[in-house]
Amino acid sequence: MAAHAGEKARKTGDFFCAKCGEKVHVTAGDTIPECPNGHDEFETRRNEPGNA
Repeated sequence: MAAHAGEKARKTGDFFCAKCGEKVHVTAGDTIPECPNGHDEFETRRNEPGNA
C-alpha cells in the first residue's frame, strides 16, 4: 500500500521513496514528510514494531 507525504503515519517505521529509494523514519501519528529529494510517494515500509 502506497503512502504519501502529508498523510498521518499509522505506525512507526521507515518509509522508502517510490522514486529514489531514500529512507524517511516516521513515528506513529506524525505527518509523513517528503523524502530528502522532494518526492512525496512511498511504496515500501520497514522496521515497524510488531511486524516481522
